[in-house]
Amino acid sequence: MKKITVFLLVLFTITSVLTGCGKYISSWNAFCMVQTNTSKKASMSFSTFEGTMVMTLKPDKEKNENIAYTAKLEKGSATVYYDHNGTKTELFSIKAGGEISSVVENFENEKVYLIIESNEKCEEGKLTFEVE
Repeated sequence: MKKITVFLLVLFTITSVLTGCGKYISSWNAFCMVQTNTSKKASMSFSTFEGTMVMTLKPDKEKNENIAYTAKLEKGSATVYYDHNGTKTELFSIKAGGEISSVVENFENEKVYLIIESNEKCEEGKLTFEVE
């Protein structure tokens, strides 16, 4: 019995380490996708995308930095959320043939999660986010 308990504890620990401790998980299926993510810029462009992509940015609250974003999508629809204080908040939705450009401001924390979720299969899209 003791060996089984130790085995299960080791198995749980290994599983926890391998899966990570992130608040949001990326899970997607894409074709011809290019994705970049640094502390000040994040972008993704794709021929097809379906699922969830999570990126993080780090605006400096002392410098009152904001995040500018643009998005374009030929087919499908997607919703982009952000989380900077523990609450997942919708940033924008985009539909087939849509294009959007704006700025989001007033971050209390220095780490911002960007969560891109397709509502259906998306085609020929490009999203960019930049700390300004």
